[in-house]
Amino acid sequence: MWAFENRTLHRVLIYGFALLIVVGTLVYTNYIVRQLAEEERKTVKLKVNALQFVGASSDQENCEISFVYDHLIKTNELVPIIIADENATPMMDRNLNIPEDLPDAEYKERVKNRLSKMRQMKEGEKPISFEYYDGQYQYVYYDDSFLLKQLKFFPFMQLIIISIFIFILLLGFTVAKRNEQNKVWVGLAKETAHQLGTPISSLMAWLELLKLNLEDNPDEYELILEMEGDVQRLEGVAERFSKIGSEPEFTETDSRELLNQSAEYIRKRMSRSGKATLDVNNNIPPDSKILVSPQLFSWVIENLLKNALDALPGGQGKLTIDAVETNNKYYIDVSDTGKGIPKNRFDEVFQPGFTTKKRGWGLGLSLTKRIVENYHKGRIFVLKSEVGKGTTFRIILPKKQTRGKVIQS
Repeated sequence: MWAFENRTLHRVLIYGFALLIVVGTLVYTNYIVRQLAEEERKTVKLKVNALQFVGASSDQENCEISFVYDHLIKTNELVPIIIADENATPMMDRNLNIPEDLPDAEYKERVKNRLSKMRQMKEGEKPISFEYYDGQYQYVYYDDSFLLKQLKFFPFMQLIIISIFIFILLLGFTVAKRNEQNKVWVGLAKETAHQLGTPISSLMAWLELLKLNLEDNPDEYELILEMEGDVQRLEGVAERFSKIGSEPEFTETDSRELLNQSAEYIRKRMSRSGKATLDVNNNIPPDSKILVSPQLFSWVIENLLKNALDALPGGQGKLTIDAVETNNKYYIDVSDTGKGIPKNRFDEVFQPGFTTKKRGWGLGLSLTKRIVENYHKGRIFVLKSEVGKGTTFRIILPKKQTRGKVIQS
């Protein structure tokens, strides 16, 4: 549990630092944009003041104004400008990105439309006015330059590119980590199966010897048979471990037989006080066969039932298996009336090392997820859970399996 809380803290710190960088980048860029916008306004104002000065000091309206326009306004290569009269009729324009080879009427219409947009964008902000000749005024409308507009969107584009790069990088790390984990899982499982093999064989031999010596003692012979069943069960566990990492063999299996056997195994290990019950509600048609690896899939059901049994407070409560076939899929729900799982931990329960028990490595549900999703191409997830009321795990299996070797039953 501590490992997961520590991992969550690290994740929050990383996301918080990333968010701080994003906010800082946007704030600083907006500051620069505002400064540049102010400089553009000052430049326009300066040139308008020059026009006003020439207009106020000259009696030669056309000559002097045209001279100043050519040397001040036309030297502006960035800021879109329209000079209009008191009736908002365009008189001069610059940097509007309108093709100059258009017919005169169409060109003027486009300039009017652009002027209308400028007035809307600058709503609440008066245009710069100047007296150009004997009490007659003209007005300068301007817009942010194309360079300034690009700069406004630059941080967003930069963040998008960085995010894509980080996503690809994390995806590569995730795949590499998953492959490494898979190798560890396979190696651990096969080594476990190998280590169990020798003592199991020895136990089987000792049991055969005990059976020969106790054939005339029915009571003790019955105990030997029980022990033999447990050893065979242990042998089945070793076989399951040996199949991890290998290509699974799928068999068309009767769902009723599969689920009932797993349920019966758990029933034998329930408290003899009878406080816990286990019901199987199988609504899958008898003629519909589930294509699974029986050894691995029964492990999945038993593991879910064991966890459900451990979740019952004081061993008292109810376990339920519900199975149904719908839309070419099999749905198998394993429910309990136990402690429940907080919603924010629905995904964590399948991660290696997650456990709420004082004992155990927290590998059961991780292996379960691997068997269901990697081998059987299905899904397993927490369907619903409420703290203090219980949990339901759902398994979804496709009706047809395309991976692995299929053995007809």
